[in-house]
Amino acid sequence: MNETRIIDLSYTLTTDMLVYPGVERPVFQWLKRANSEVANVTKITMIAHTGTHVDAPKHFLDNVPCIDDIPLDRLFGTAKLFRYTQELHGQEITLKEVQAAGFDLDDNMIFVMETGIQRYAETRHYNELYPTPAKDLSEWLISKKIKAYMTDATSIDPVQTPDNAEHHLILGAGIPIVENLRNLDQLPANTPFVIGAFPLKLQGRDGAPCRAVALPDVKYLA
Repeated sequence: MNETRIIDLSYTLTTDMLVYPGVERPVFQWLKRANSEVANVTKITMIAHTGTHVDAPKHFLDNVPCIDDIPLDRLFGTAKLFRYTQELHGQEITLKEVQAAGFDLDDNMIFVMETGIQRYAETRHYNELYPTPAKDLSEWLISKKIKAYMTDATSIDPVQTPDNAEHHLILGAGIPIVENLRNLDQLPANTPFVIGAFPLKLQGRDGAPCRAVALPDVKYLA
């Protein structure tokens, strides 16, 4: 019997990792050591949006669902991936480009955007060159009732943008966003597969780090 392939889509958290401009890096501190205090115990201090993480609507809005309010079935299920193949320079990806590539999406699926920015991971270009969805693409995805928007990019808006328009649009529709995915090049494009991104259950918070995985050989949950 063949084993189901599981692709790890999360970045490893480290104390010197690249982070979004202006955000603090994680801090790991030994509180106890096994060689002298029975066990190894680590204290972690970090921003909720560090590394691979989930944005809840609470990230940019008030009186909306927080990270612990999001049903897990919004973050686990059948997805389709759009693979962007153009040279990266921080441009918008339009609905016309997506549809011209033959991409389509059934209602109530998870949408995955592979911009290709992972090739610049751990360099300044990672935070500068990633493309973002144009307004017409975001509106189309909302009309498709997507369960979640997932991407390899660090954001769905340009870095340090003053209005974060696409975050407001997507999150305002109640759709969670997963950012900083890796290994999307190991997944099929425009073909159903199963994906999951499981955030820490932080009460009343705006987002949380997550462990994200994909099952590229499984199209639908039984």
